[in-house]
Amino acid sequence: MERLSTRTFVLLLVLGVGLLVFAGQRAWSWREDVTAEHQRAEAVSAASTEVTRLISVSAEDSETAFETLLDGATASFRSDLKQQANALQKALKANKVDAEGEVVSAGVARSTDEQATVFVAATGTVSNSGTKAPQQRDYRVKVEMRNVEGRWLVSGLEFIP
Repeated sequence: MERLSTRTFVLLLVLGVGLLVFAGQRAWSWREDVTAEHQRAEAVSAASTEVTRLISVSAEDSETAFETLLDGATASFRSDLKQQANALQKALKANKVDAEGEVVSAGVARSTDEQATVFVAATGTVSNSGTKAPQQRDYRVKVEMRNVEGRWLVSGLEFIP
């Protein structure tokens, strides 16, 4: 049996180390991709939950509904929502609003580890003292999300015509 020359041995060693480095880099890249996809999925889930809560606020449960909406909001958005909550609750009760909704589609437009923009398409029904029967509604919503201590919260919300 022939002995490997030093040159061949060094070449095989360099090739082996190169393959190990390449495999490590690919594994690290795959792990980052999986983590990013998981983050996007969490942002979509949180945005969908908040939109569903918002389009399902009714006169009967408006106080509880607004508390849960506030829980899913960043400090600055929570402050804006709190300022409007009383007037919205009064309008819901005065008009005897009954609303139900659900998300039919949602996806991330752009994201980082800390922020995401999620577009949500939802459908629902709304009835009030001025309608004879529930009215069908379709919603398109742009939701700005922020990752706050590992939890995705709404930092901005805009209904799109």
